[in-house]
Parts: sequence; C-alpha cells; structure tokens
Amino acid sequence: MRSLLLMIVFLTRIPIKYPYEYKEEDFVKGIKLLPIVGMIIGLVMYIPTMLDKYIDKPIIILLVWLTYIWITGGLHLDGLTDTFDGIFSNRDRERMLEIMKDSRIGTFGVIGLLFVLFCNIVVSYYLGYKVFILVPIIGRSAALISCSISRYARNEDGMGTIFIENCGLKESIFGLIFTLIVSYIVFDVKVLTILLITYLLVVLTTKYIKTKIGGMTGDTIGFVIEVSQSIFIIAFYLYSKIV
Repeated sequence: MRSLLLMIVFLTRIPIKYPYEYKEEDFVKGIKLLPIVGMIIGLVMYIPTMLDKYIDKPIIILLVWLTYIWITGGLHLDGLTDTFDGIFSNRDRERMLEIMKDSRIGTFGVIGLLFVLFCNIVVSYYLGYKVFILVPIIGRSAALISCSISRYARNEDGMGTIFIENCGLKESIFGLIFTLIVSYIVFDVKVLTILLITYLLVVLTTKYIKTKIGGMTGDTIGFVIEVSQSIFIIAFYLYSKIV
C-alpha cells in the first residue's frame, strides 16, 4: 500500500499526501504497480463521459484528454517532446542526449506533441468510452516492457535511473498479467489481438531508441507511454473497422 501511494503521488496530480518517510526500496517495489496507477488515471478520465446525456461527444472527448493532461501533470508529454527533439535531430548520441536534457522545446517536439494529441482526440471520437479506462494502463505496462529490455542510456544518474535499473522480467510480467485481466474484463478476448500489436510495436520502438542513444532515459519512458497509448487507440479503431 505504501509503494502504491508513493507511485500515485509521484506520477499523478491527485491531491493526496504521502504520510510516510521516503524510502527508495518502497519506490522500487512500486515500479511494477505502474499499470494500477494507470487504471486509477483511466477511471478519472472516464468521469467526463458521464456527461454524455448533456454534452456532445466532441466536447466529451476534449474534456477526457484535458483531464488526462491535468492528472498526469503533462509529465510524460514532456518526455515525449524531449525525445522527439533529440532522436530526430540527426546528431550523434551525446548531442542527442544533451538536446533531450534541454528544458526548451524544439520544432520536432512541437510537431510530435501536436500530432499525438490530435491523433488521440480525433481517433477517440470513433471509439466507445470504455477504451479510456484501458489507455493509461496500456501506456504504463508498455513502459515496463520497454524498461525491462533496455538499460539506462546516460553515464550519470537521472530521473529514469531507478525505473530502468530496477525493472526486469518480473515487473513486466506483472504488468502484462494485470493489463490482460483488466482488458478482458472491459472488452473480452477480442482486445488481446490489439494488445499484441501494440506491445510488438513498443518493442520495435524501444529497439530503435536503443540504436540511437544506447538505451532508455526518463524522457524516453514518457515517450513510450504516450506513443503506445496512441498506437493502442489507432489499432483499436482499425481493428473495429476490419473485424
């Protein structure tokens, strides 16, 4: 319970206090609980959909994604923009890492951010509201998978060091099992194909990042979370049209 509470405080803007002394071991134990934090985020995102009888769907979708940005504090979107700026700068590894560390946002970061947000908002219009419960779970389980097959890219410690160095097979399996159970409950077995496609693309994305900077960072964790969510939404839409 202590580790879960610590993860909620660290990864969301939910107004609760952590009444315990911070211990790194509690943080490490909480890494595998990322998908549970994702479920909490998803349930909060689902709240605006309860206004469906009173507000048109485009406005509902906008409120849902504004809720997501609020509850996450834009933490992962910041990593998304930094990764876009660094990876697509076409520089050497060290320069890419320097660019990603820069707090300023560049052209590729702006383009990437707008594309992901517009993609999420537009495609979500054609999906059922229940998908919002799953989206943040998928993103955080994808982060566990990505971290478990990589290493920390920087020579000095950073925000992502604890996550990446302490995320292995056990954590990713826990995340997968939890995600599969919740996905089956919400949508039944048909969602498993969509999950398989999403996680396969996450693995390929992770390998691509590794070829560029030699591993993962806190920024690329955020990138994987945001991109995997968009992949899941698009795959869900395409699957619903094909099947």
